[in-house]
Amino acid sequence: MTDQDQKGAEPIKSDQFTVKTLLMRGIPRWQFDQYLATKALSIAGDTYTGKGWQVTLSDERQESIGVCCLVAVDVTLAVEKDQFDDFLLTFRKNFLRGGG
Repeated sequence: MTDQDQKGAEPIKSDQFTVKTLLMRGIPRWQFDQYLATKALSIAGDTYTGKGWQVTLSDERQESIGVCCLVAVDVTLAVEKDQFDDFLLTFRKNFLRGGG
């Protein structure tokens, strides 16, 4: 267990933060864990906290869309209002996928 695992997450003050849940499909949870672990200042269970932001991941599950079955993870972002747009843009760029 690292120092990051032992620190608790600070409570979010909703008047200062924008909170949004992203329904992410086709990306396994371990990829979110790996990315957020490199960015976070502290980790408490499923919650990663950095300067001005906090991200909470749901458990990974399988969802059927027609005959396809995709992995799904809900990602809840709580980011300071003045940083939210930049944070979301950077986060989404890190998980872009191409298809054909």
